[in-house]
Amino acid sequence: MSRKRSHKKSFQAGKSQKNKHHHTQGKGGGTHKKHHPGSHAGSLELVGTVQANEKGFGFFIPEDGSPDAFLPPHQMQGILNGDTIRARVFKDPRKEDKFAAEFLSIVKRAHATMVGTLFKEGGRDFLKPDDFRVTQPVILKTGFQKGLPGQKAVATITQWPGGKGSMEGEITEILGFPDDPGVDIKTVIRKYDWPERFPKPVEAQVVGLPENPSETDWQGRLDLRDMLVMTIDGADAKDFDDAISLEVSKAGNYQLGVHIADVSHYVKEGTPLNEEAQERATSLYLADRVLPMLPHSLSDGLCSLKEGVPRLTLSAFLTYSPKGEFIKAGFAQSVIQSRCRGIYEEVQQFLNGTGSPQINAKYAPFKTALGDMVKVAGFIRRHREASGSLDFDFPEVRAVIESGKVVDVRKKDRLETHRLIEDFMVAANEAVATHLEKLKIPAVYRIHEPPNDSDVEELVAFLGAYRIPFKGMDLTTPIGLQTLIKSVKGGPYETVVSSLALRSLKLAVYSTRNAGHFGLALKSYCHFTSPIRRFPDLMVHRALKKALKTEKIPHQAKPLDKIALHCSEQERLAEKAERESQKVLQLRFMENKVGQKFEGPVRHLTPYGAYVELNPYGIEGFLPLENIKDDLYLLDAPSMTLKGKRGSKIQLGDILKVEVLTVDMVFQRLLLARTYG
Repeated sequence: MSRKRSHKKSFQAGKSQKNKHHHTQGKGGGTHKKHHPGSHAGSLELVGTVQANEKGFGFFIPEDGSPDAFLPPHQMQGILNGDTIRARVFKDPRKEDKFAAEFLSIVKRAHATMVGTLFKEGGRDFLKPDDFRVTQPVILKTGFQKGLPGQKAVATITQWPGGKGSMEGEITEILGFPDDPGVDIKTVIRKYDWPERFPKPVEAQVVGLPENPSETDWQGRLDLRDMLVMTIDGADAKDFDDAISLEVSKAGNYQLGVHIADVSHYVKEGTPLNEEAQERATSLYLADRVLPMLPHSLSDGLCSLKEGVPRLTLSAFLTYSPKGEFIKAGFAQSVIQSRCRGIYEEVQQFLNGTGSPQINAKYAPFKTALGDMVKVAGFIRRHREASGSLDFDFPEVRAVIESGKVVDVRKKDRLETHRLIEDFMVAANEAVATHLEKLKIPAVYRIHEPPNDSDVEELVAFLGAYRIPFKGMDLTTPIGLQTLIKSVKGGPYETVVSSLALRSLKLAVYSTRNAGHFGLALKSYCHFTSPIRRFPDLMVHRALKKALKTEKIPHQAKPLDKIALHCSEQERLAEKAERESQKVLQLRFMENKVGQKFEGPVRHLTPYGAYVELNPYGIEGFLPLENIKDDLYLLDAPSMTLKGKRGSKIQLGDILKVEVLTVDMVFQRLLLARTYG
């Protein structure tokens, strides 16, 4: 299953830019003013999360954004990876400008359950957690509960570790053997504790909803059923949030219509359906399935903008002059009836003139409209580029699954049709955010704050080490980063520079504070176009209806800022689960490739080795220093190069030949050895 608009880059579609700590107020502790521990005499008590290391030590990550602090092994007794704790932070006497932490108390455990593998030792039953950072097993005093050694299982923790006490639990679910079809994904679902079913009150509520809206439902709405409206999505998509139309006035102006499913008509504040959607905050798109935010009867049915049936929508109308200048935006509650269920690849072939007779016949009624859409997308894109909007064009690496087994791993490139829809959705999101900001209606914005000088240090160091010109480019501005990315496009360092630039950016989050969107170079931005799968979009719809004076926003059970924070947290959790679901299946695919040889570019260097992307699959493997036999290498950090004692060197972007040695499912990585000839 593919996420709708899966090719949008993270700050557009709501996916995080990099694997960077995200500091927010946690559920278990109070709020702290941001401060630097070193700027105060003595120590400070802070709340934060723990990132454990398999060697026994850990790091305390304060939720107020203060620097991370080292937790030595003796301070990690009873603490597990991901736990929220209260700790005393102070200057580390052993290391200048570093900090250490002293554990004070547990604020919140990361998980009530553990997912792992069953095993026996010394006549006792245990579960070894999948999380390699949790080094102690769970003692199962009540046994395997019908499980077998080697099977994956879920244990509910009945006693947490503490002092000399062990961690104990009881088996609540047997998942199966690791190589059984579907077990890898089921393991990911349980690891992230994502609900597969909806509560009975939610199911009871949706039973009473109709299959299709009736005429009474669209009374007072703008009737657009005769308009030439279409959807364009992936071939396997079922939840169609958005449809588009394009009309040209007598004066030659283009009116782009972006029509979004009116989910808020069915999901009302204070209902079980709303509470469950708010708690989930997002649909979870795993490698082989979707766990929707809304029940399937809504997400794939009543709210989905299917071809040939009427659907309730909120429409944004964006008007552009014949020369491409933006003129105005308008909004309305509407009803549409999509004329065509378009598919990205088919529309692309039609536009290129390479479609089959069936494809050409399907899209022939839309030939003029699609041609005009290409023009308008060009207007929008040129305006965005002039403002400095960033566009990171990384192909997705996706597992191809048949009958529960991974049969292939492929890179999925962005098509012009993907970009066209992205451009339209971004334009509609900006228009709605600008409208709500102008009217001062409380809403949830999608914000992306600028990087600090320290955020771009790694990028600047690379540019200097590899002698890539960047003089006169302010890399803390969108236009500066955009100029840099364009300057290396098509060259050997294009991917490396783009990756480092992406890593330099902060995370995009949801907030009631409109701080603008750095990556898109916009003053106002929100998420409006995907209310079937994102709760923030649903809240924006309610705010827009207030702006249209068609509905009053009821009193929120929770303040908007707390809901926005929760949505950001759920988004990060979903991203981790989605990435892991792809990674485990990609590793399964590589299990029968052990011993095979590949080549590919070096993507990252560490003191311990290099990460190499294996062509043609796009999967990364780890090449340890000890598996590079032609020289004795050490990382030279200033030059970002592995340098050999005999003069050899390995740099980012170099193409290496490697052999797959092992597939490590525990640490979720491929181990490689360098080959020659």
